[in-house]
Amino acid sequence: PGPARKPAMRVSRGPLVTEVAQTFSPWASHVIRLFRNASFVEVEWTAGPIPVDTPWLPPVARHSDGRPMPNNWGKEVIVRYTSGLKAGHTWYTDSNGKEMVKRAYNRRGPTYPHDYNISEPVAGNYYPVNAMMALDDGTHELAVLTDISQAGASLKDGEVEFMVHRRVQADDSRGVQEPLNETMCGCNDIHAAPGKMGAHGREGDGGCECAGLTMRGRHLLLFDKVPAVRAARRALAEQLNFPPLLSFTDAKVAPFKPSSSLGAPLPPNVKLVTLTSNYADIHDGQLLLRLSHLYGAGEHPTLSQPATVDLSQVFSKEGLKISAARETTLGASRPLAGRNHVWRTHSRTEAAAREAEEIARGAFESRQPFAYPKVTLRPMEVRTFLATFA
Repeated sequence: PGPARKPAMRVSRGPLVTEVAQTFSPWASHVIRLFRNASFVEVEWTAGPIPVDTPWLPPVARHSDGRPMPNNWGKEVIVRYTSGLKAGHTWYTDSNGKEMVKRAYNRRGPTYPHDYNISEPVAGNYYPVNAMMALDDGTHELAVLTDISQAGASLKDGEVEFMVHRRVQADDSRGVQEPLNETMCGCNDIHAAPGKMGAHGREGDGGCECAGLTMRGRHLLLFDKVPAVRAARRALAEQLNFPPLLSFTDAKVAPFKPSSSLGAPLPPNVKLVTLTSNYADIHDGQLLLRLSHLYGAGEHPTLSQPATVDLSQVFSKEGLKISAARETTLGASRPLAGRNHVWRTHSRTEAAAREAEEIARGAFESRQPFAYPKVTLRPMEVRTFLATFA
């Protein structure tokens, strides 16, 4: 990011974490952390404010009198991870945090023509990444988890990259009709006449300084045998995106004793998504309860199997003791009983039909009816209930 320079590096070692901080320029750096007994490596990256001036490059345009015009170039910042895995130019990205979708370099799905021309070799291979991106060679897997939604690609076999930030100077003709040149301006009245303080984010006579935005995020890197990575990545994604809430006080409080409102633990592949009284007044005091299976079909040998939860055991403590529950649609707008809508679909091509048949062979099609107090969740299934608590 600028003229050639040697990155600055600082290494810190402690009893719990070893940290390597690398600074590539005043606006590009990252910190690599290895925690004791952790199965992952954390990379915290910082990018910005991205400068648009590039004085180290020769001018590409000049004024009529020969003076060089400003070299204002946009920049897109990526973080790339390289492995020695031979993944066959394929990789996987999550679909809105749920199932993993297979991607292939310069290829599209079976509904596209087989020799489909990818006219944008870089942008045409980028896909949205909300939770994780992974690739494997059948034995070992590299998975990268992200704490914010980003775009990701694998432009070379065994590599994954994420676009973490960008600031461009020209419209990309994708509908917004303006360049992606977000700035944040600091304005004050130093040397400014009244009423001339650069209002509305524009640089004026009143001491406004505008710079590009600064972005910071974290990646968690997992590299191990395929079953081990796939077992760990879902739990880590939950920790990364739903961290504990910290609170502080200067008041004197009694010593804290760890406790849980649950009478029994949930299975390791099941998540308690929702338990709220927000809608109790329109549901006769019932609480909204929602459970989700964390793994997709075929993702892991054991964790991708259906999981059964006994609600009377999980919610058995006084103050949160369940006595009844009825299943509803996902949004709890109506009872589920008697509504067996089936999507009627057909494949447009033979290749798409073969892919659908292959997916169906590994899926769990039959839904287990709910019989209180036990509920069975299929891979990636989400079920919602209105529950009565004592």
